[in-house]
Amino acid sequence: MSEQISLVEAKTVIKPSMPLLVETESKDGEKTVLKSTVHEVYFEKGILKIAMPSLKGRFVPLPRGDFVYITAISDKVVYSFSSRVLDYGRDENSFLVMYITVPPSVKRIQRRRYVRIPLVLNGTYILPGDEKQYKFVTRDFSVGGMLMCTSNILSVGQPILVNLDLGNIQLCQQKAQVVRSAGKNESTGFYEYGVQFLEIAPDLERALVVFVFQQELKMRKTSNREEA
Repeated sequence: MSEQISLVEAKTVIKPSMPLLVETESKDGEKTVLKSTVHEVYFEKGILKIAMPSLKGRFVPLPRGDFVYITAISDKVVYSFSSRVLDYGRDENSFLVMYITVPPSVKRIQRRRYVRIPLVLNGTYILPGDEKQYKFVTRDFSVGGMLMCTSNILSVGQPILVNLDLGNIQLCQQKAQVVRSAGKNESTGFYEYGVQFLEIAPDLERALVVFVFQQELKMRKTSNREEA
């Protein structure tokens, strides 16, 4: 993955509604990544109000004083910084929130717009005008598309509708197009195609960016354990 890292002022880049990943570490060294978003910013006090972090749809209030590592995601740029939990509870609008510290400067990590990760998932696709669902398996995945393997022959330029289960995200008849043919893989017997997603809604794009970044973190942790 291509990255460029620099320091920037937090107040110029951290904004309300930005998706966050909140990484915690237990006493035995086990790390957990929770999801959140920025609610409000109080840079003059060095504080962020964020949505109560969650894991698989379940809210996870963290103890006051706990140290956490925050990653804020914005398109092809992510910002990261160390933080500490100040408080949590319901705000004046009865939302479950948490208050954390934010430093004056944060790390700015410039990434390629759509990072491609190795990922094996089962899905189906439909050809426009044909109700039959055809099976495929992904070899890699990005916000902008995927490399898929199928037993069927497709042509470059062929439009398809993709159904894919990504856990908390469901791609249901997502418009896509075959943009590249990698030929037949003789070891698997499947034909491999580069597929580009079309007309991705902004909310879905942001959710996919978070999903891909979470998968990257998991791969890094696995690699670190193997090297240890």
